[in-house]
Amino acid sequence: MLLKIVISSYKEVISFKMKVCYFGTYEQRYPRNSVLINGLKKAGAEVVECHIPLWEKKEDKTKLSFLDKASLAAKLPFVYIKLISKFKKLAKTNKFDCIIVGYIGQLDMFAASLIARKQRIVFNPMISLYDTLINDRKMFRNFIMKKLLHWVDRESCRKADLVLLDTEEHADYFRKEFGLKNVDVLYIGAEEIFKPQIKKEKTSKFKVLYYGKYTPLHGTRYVIEAAKILEPHQDIIFEIIGKGQTYEEDMKFAKKLIVKNIRFIDWVDYSKLPEKIAGADICLGGHFGKSEKAIRVVPNKVFQMIAMGKPVIVNGGPAMREAGFKDRMNCIFCKNADPKSIADAILLLKNEPMLENAIAKGALELYRKNFSEERIAKNFIKKINSV
Repeated sequence: MLLKIVISSYKEVISFKMKVCYFGTYEQRYPRNSVLINGLKKAGAEVVECHIPLWEKKEDKTKLSFLDKASLAAKLPFVYIKLISKFKKLAKTNKFDCIIVGYIGQLDMFAASLIARKQRIVFNPMISLYDTLINDRKMFRNFIMKKLLHWVDRESCRKADLVLLDTEEHADYFRKEFGLKNVDVLYIGAEEIFKPQIKKEKTSKFKVLYYGKYTPLHGTRYVIEAAKILEPHQDIIFEIIGKGQTYEEDMKFAKKLIVKNIRFIDWVDYSKLPEKIAGADICLGGHFGKSEKAIRVVPNKVFQMIAMGKPVIVNGGPAMREAGFKDRMNCIFCKNADPKSIADAILLLKNEPMLENAIAKGALELYRKNFSEERIAKNFIKKINSV
């Protein structure tokens, strides 16, 4: 028995000496990529990045002009020639056990399949292009574009040994929609800059924070409506940070409602985001949109908020429950696309300070147990070794 334990421990140590190539045109600062890269390093793996920047320059990809799109299309062949050439140089001096293709990586997967030899390929797509652009954002109605995006999603995933999605609900969508069997689950987590802080700004106001991209998935207009419902409570103020696809439409909506208790901020530097979270009494994690995708995923921001020990209000969908979120224990559930439900949840936390504190404590415990960078990386290594 003792010998089995020693051998098991030895195997675990060896697995953590893995050498990984993180490959592609991925967004380096996007949490799905940065959490995994940092976590792998902390877990003892050696990570070599083979990266050519392509997506970082535009925060909001929905607002690309025709010239932007044409320029991007013209760059693609040269980007992939450089990327493949860079990998070949790195491979001369590094023996990689695994190639990870990060978010946004559907096109990168085709390049990765050309250069992989004995290495396992793990695809970390985060989203389906077809589901996001066709079903959620409704950016394309053309039949050919629908078929093309569906094909790109399916074929890019088929080229991987392992495809990792952020929840079991999301993974099940990929299995059914694209006929895949090589799909598993790895939660997103949050970077180490998100950690509990003392609230510096002490005011008589009860501050509610929401941030994110303005898209149908996020459902920002429902947050705006919830703020309007709570306007009679003069001590409640909202801070909404972000921009995106529905921004102009939502601003017109806020103007029409004559909302007076919201401070809109277009942009905050990512490094300053923890300070914003720390300054809030409670946070809105979402997603509050009415699309099917809204209940299939756990937003990045939720992990960031609970990592800082903040009470969060989220939708009560199956993905949240699957991840271990429990109403009135480590979060407050509300209904999707329902501003009154959001407003009621805010009032509940404001009027019951003991419940607010208990939920904040439960949220931090859940994060530390399941979603830290190192925990995510250890789970990832186990999944690679099981391929």
